[in-house]
Amino acid sequence: MNEDRLTQLAGEAEKLYERFPLKTRRRRPRWIEAPKPFLKLVQRRLLDRLLYEVPPHSAAHGFYPELSIVTNAQTHVRSDWVISFDLKDFFPTTDAGKVKQVLSKYYALEGKTLDTILRLTCRGGSLPQGAPTSPHLANLAFFDGDELLTELASKYNLSYTRYADDMTFSGNELPPEFDDQVRQIVHLAGYRLAGEKTKRMGRHQCQKVTGLVVNEGVRLPRNQRRRLRAIRRDIETKGIESALARGGFDSFCELKGHLAFERMVGEGNQASRGFQNLRPKNGWAGQPPK
Repeated sequence: MNEDRLTQLAGEAEKLYERFPLKTRRRRPRWIEAPKPFLKLVQRRLLDRLLYEVPPHSAAHGFYPELSIVTNAQTHVRSDWVISFDLKDFFPTTDAGKVKQVLSKYYALEGKTLDTILRLTCRGGSLPQGAPTSPHLANLAFFDGDELLTELASKYNLSYTRYADDMTFSGNELPPEFDDQVRQIVHLAGYRLAGEKTKRMGRHQCQKVTGLVVNEGVRLPRNQRRRLRAIRRDIETKGIESALARGGFDSFCELKGHLAFERMVGEGNQASRGFQNLRPKNGWAGQPPK
């Protein structure tokens, strides 16, 4: 882009968002701040051409090429105990100060370049939930937290991964006062836990990690598997229209998305050992490489 046009876009960026609620299972909706098409395109190119040059911590599995909720769940298969924590207001808490520190520390940006990228990626003093650049910048902002939590897990022979604001530990035994130790590290990193969302799951319970069952392998929950199996049978016996109506899907594209996700989970389960080679087992030492 022409430098003057880019500077102009950065100055107008605050106004180039559409804010709307996203319904979730929670009582209060999650508010999405979606950038308008041209700003979104610029953010996407910024992510692909610059920001992705620095990988997140190896414990972080969200929003980076080749990683997903499936690779996040694979680490915790066949564990006696699984415990999950939730970071409260992950994106809003990743303020412009944290983003500035990330851009300075990992990309050596300064001056007008640093200011322009801050304006292009932040809104209202923090990361907007809906911008393509927000998840990766939030991952890097929490890099030191991931490092300390990985060290804590190693101390107790536990495994640790994080997908966005969802942190998971697993192993044979959970130490006493473990929640307090996690809370202290999260606070040190500049974030907070949503205490009411902490879940402990023993071996004889349904252990879920980012919505996937991990007791004996990575699988979709049973009710979801049964639903998709019934829909496939309906397609064969009654036709696509009847199957969509019974399944509650608005379109065939929506159904195809669910079937593709089911296939991805199945393929990921078969390749559960291979994903470990994508990045160093114990994370990057110190700051990630450039």
